[in-house]
This record gives sequence, C-alpha cells and structure tokens, in this order.
Amino acid sequence: MSGGWSSAKVHSELRNILSIREAGNRAFRSGDYALSTEKYSEANYDILWVKGLRYSNAIPTDDWSIVEAITEMQYTTQLNGAASFLKHATFSEVDSDGNEVSRFRRALNCTLVAEEGLRDHPTQWKPSENAKRKLLYRRAQAYEGLEDYDEAWNAIQGAHKLLAEKDEAICALATKIWKVRQYGTDAAQGGFVPMDPDFFFKPYSKENYDRLGRCRLCNP
Repeated sequence: MSGGWSSAKVHSELRNILSIREAGNRAFRSGDYALSTEKYSEANYDILWVKGLRYSNAIPTDDWSIVEAITEMQYTTQLNGAASFLKHATFSEVDSDGNEVSRFRRALNCTLVAEEGLRDHPTQWKPSENAKRKLLYRRAQAYEGLEDYDEAWNAIQGAHKLLAEKDEAICALATKIWKVRQYGTDAAQGGFVPMDPDFFFKPYSKENYDRLGRCRLCNP
C-alpha cells in the first residue's frame, strides 16, 4: 500500500455503506421500491468504488478481512438490488445511447455483478445455499421479464436443485416457464396444455416435472 487508506478507515467506510443498504431494506419492507432501488444502487456504487481502491493499491491489499467484507457486501447488496428492481414497476432509465433500460435488465445485471465479486476476490466467505437460491430465482424472474425463456429455465432449474423443502414461488415460476417453453404464453396463463407423450424422454424433464409441467416436489 502506498499513501492510501488505513484498514480502520476502510472498515468505517464499509459501515457507512451498510447503513445505506439498511435504509434500502427499510424502504423495501415498507413497499417504497423507488427509494429502496435508489438506496441499493447508491450502496452498490460505493462498494464498487471501494473495490476499485483495492485494485489501485490505495487500501491495504494484505488485509483479508477487508477483502471478505467487500465480497460479502457486493454479493448481498447486489442481491437486494435485484429484488428491488424486480418490484419497482415504474422504473424508467435511458442509457447513453438513448435506449430504454428495463427493470428486468437492471435486475439481471445485479445478479451477474454479485457473482463477479466471488470470482474477483476468492475468500473463505461464501454465500449460503439460501442466498444462492435467491440469486438464481431473481435471475430467472429477470430473464422471464426479458422473455428469454431458455435462460430463465436454466436459472430456475438451478434454484430448484438447491431446494431442501417445498418453495411455492420457485415451483410456480418453474412450472410457468416450462409451459411457456413447451406450449407458448397462453398455456402459462392458464390455457389448455396438451398431453405430450414424449415428455419423459426429454432430458431436462425427468427429475422434477410431470407431463403436465407440475413440479413433483410441490405436487407429490
């Protein structure tokens, strides 16, 4: 480190970022998704800025408590940001080229940046199975909103594999996405789903879904 921040100063800044995230948590719980999105975005910007200081050797590079704190903060705050963007139905943004950026695109980006932190700074800290399941579920929601049903299927299958017990939300989304991929959006909205005699021969279907697209875990 050359003429930068001390470990104490970095941890103080991380506590400030945590307080911003907690403000986002309070707003999210109260249903103010515009404010929660704003707070999570602010916290995410700040944590990436601190991360950039490490790359420039402006903060201690041999203090692994800092590295773990940055990694955990990036993962959790991006995960929260994804949930907030998905809920923020009135979100509107235009990129530098004048193209509209949807809340689903921003939510998807949050899940990707969350995982980047794990690759950038491998440490002993690892997200819980529950956190990884939430990330994949939110990624599936984002892809569904973007109408990329193949990627949505991959994500929700990943979330489903992490289930230890019944989860209504994950199973419902998995069934919905399966129906869209098989029979189109009308089926996902409750329309007629034809029987498919070849269903059990499809490699992705044998583990978790019956021939009507119902989750076997949720409908034993």
